[in-house]
Amino acid sequence: MDVRIDGGYADRVDIVDTVVAYATAVDTRDWELFARLFTPDAVWEYHAGHERRVGPDEILARVRPSIERLEVTQHLLTNHVVAVAGDAATHTCSFVAQHVRGNGRFLAAGRYADELRRTEAGWLFSSRVLLSTWAEGDPEVVRARP
Repeated sequence: MDVRIDGGYADRVDIVDTVVAYATAVDTRDWELFARLFTPDAVWEYHAGHERRVGPDEILARVRPSIERLEVTQHLLTNHVVAVAGDAATHTCSFVAQHVRGNGRFLAAGRYADELRRTEAGWLFSSRVLLSTWAEGDPEVVRARP
């Protein structure tokens, strides 16, 4: 894996801030912020569910209902690796996400693999891929209610 950072420290900080803003937006249900984190042509993929969405509206339409049916979520991020080449960047990090509904708990962990683009609004996701590595708890917590 290439961990070389071609951009400056400020770029790395701004990129990690964008990544943290995603987790914060999900956990606080700030859907306006969430949608602003993506380029108009952004791709969001969830490999475990074989899902792919394109554009902020489609991505929001997929993520929002699955989160709002939960009482609380907490996304923790670590091991950020950033590489910047001009106005494009790649980022990976590990995540652990807690999902709570009623007495049920579901813990999921994995990795985000991101591509970001520098825009007038700052660094935005042009691609976000969720790669699950393990989970424990009650998977019914995150499944849609009938």
